[in-house]
Amino acid sequence: MEGDDEVVGVMPIHYTNTLAPNVVVLQFPLLTRSLEVPPSAAASGKRIKTRIKPNVRKLEVHVPTDTRPDVWNKERSTALGAARLEDDKEKNQESKMKQREGEPPRLGEVRLSSEEIPRVGTYMLGVVRNGVSFSTVVCVVLKKISRKVVSTPHF
Repeated sequence: MEGDDEVVGVMPIHYTNTLAPNVVVLQFPLLTRSLEVPPSAAASGKRIKTRIKPNVRKLEVHVPTDTRPDVWNKERSTALGAARLEDDKEKNQESKMKQREGEPPRLGEVRLSSEEIPRVGTYMLGVVRNGVSFSTVVCVVLKKISRKVVSTPHF
């Protein structure tokens, strides 16, 4: 410890593992905005949804897109929607994209996918309440994987 860094208090620590294996840390860096439903999506009743795949320890967060005219690009949405449909077919996933007859697919949500990251050592999670620290072991750490669905022209 440094000389000018003095101890200002001491608190008891209560450790428990009764929450295991249910403590999961999600590392989703949100660079452009907070994780909330955009105003245009909230007005139409859309919500943020989560899909959990416990056997393979994966998690997906589905965030509705913002369709306000000042931020929405219809052509880009159509291109990304077609790419998402193709990506879902390659992965044998059932597509949940709503599409009218004869209309091209549109990207209606952003998927934040994750995978488990290997840990070195043990991670702990603590909460301080009323001057007491309550700690438990973190069982799984899931990190957002950088995977973009990009539509590319076929020549």
